[in-house]
Amino acid sequence: MSRYSYLPQRVALFNGTIAQNIARLSANPDPALVVQAARRADAHEMILRLPDGYDTQVSAHGPSLSGGQIQRIGLARALYGDPVLLVLDEPNSNLDNEGTLALNSAIRSVKAAGGGVLIMAHRPAAIQECDALLVLEDGTKRAFGPRDQILRDMVRNHADLARATGVA
Repeated sequence: MSRYSYLPQRVALFNGTIAQNIARLSANPDPALVVQAARRADAHEMILRLPDGYDTQVSAHGPSLSGGQIQRIGLARALYGDPVLLVLDEPNSNLDNEGTLALNSAIRSVKAAGGGVLIMAHRPAAIQECDALLVLEDGTKRAFGPRDQILRDMVRNHADLARATGVA
């Protein structure tokens, strides 16, 4: 089990296979853990549709995959090894609605397993699974507390935001 894991806003793939990328270039990756991480990121079926599945070669320099596919592989990489703390930086920046749903499901699974998730985000859809929000402005704490209360207190169009994102 990993202590923590990080999903950057811009995921970089390594030269190697999809499986190696998910396993963080581990010398002896556990295939079952690779598939488990891909399933948790809802990327398994997408990977199976690639020319060589988990053995598909990718390059750090070539955009052979879409931004959303790369983000999902990055999420699987972050979930590999069941981290206790998952740190996500703008995790849905390249995701479509299906990818965002998969991300939210993965966040719920980490939390359900007793782990923690720290999300840095500007987009409202990224905070659906948050319990608490910390709002920073110019590096200073502007507000901290339960998500719904902070949104009601700070967002003028809270009702519109709630309807659009499903956040109360």
